[in-house]
Amino acid sequence: MKKRSKRQIETQIKDGDLVRMRHLQIATGATKLFIKKGYFKTTVREISRATGITIGNLYDYITKKEDVLYLVFDVFHSMWVKSLEEGIASKSDDPVQQLKISLRRMFELVDDHRDMVQLMYTETKLLPKEFLTQILEKESGLVKYFEGILESGMERGVFKIKDPFLVANIIVYLISIDPLRGWNLRKKYTVKQLCESVVEFILDKIL
Repeated sequence: MKKRSKRQIETQIKDGDLVRMRHLQIATGATKLFIKKGYFKTTVREISRATGITIGNLYDYITKKEDVLYLVFDVFHSMWVKSLEEGIASKSDDPVQQLKISLRRMFELVDDHRDMVQLMYTETKLLPKEFLTQILEKESGLVKYFEGILESGMERGVFKIKDPFLVANIIVYLISIDPLRGWNLRKKYTVKQLCESVVEFILDKIL
């Protein structure tokens, strides 16, 4: 059976770098509106004002409002892929160090884009089915990334765990703990302190 191609955001612009820059601009501006007003109550005109992109120009990068919600998810996942690749490349083949570097990189990314993460946990259900399938696949890719590090550590006898898939899922959830629980955690921890405490907690459970 022929595999169905993935649905993409249609744009009128051929410059890939410009498209990525504008998509980030649109996703960042729209996120704050979606959190404040909700997706359904936010208009394209308000997105235009929030992003500083005219409505006419906005439609060069999207075709409809649901594209914007997808962009929030897609842009964030693209950033974590790039962040982890840059963080791990040529730095260490030690699974413990790889895990530490990856966790710290992800905490930095989540802190920089906490609104996006918050939105992803609350509004995923609003994505059209085809977009939702793609986003869940990318989310599974993040779990698989950490699962790979854990399996490498298990093979070397470093990590004492039985189910790397479950542990990887827990790790991915803990990475988002500040946007989800920051209203309480920020009373006691800075982001850096929280990051180091979570890293210590994870390593204590798996070493």
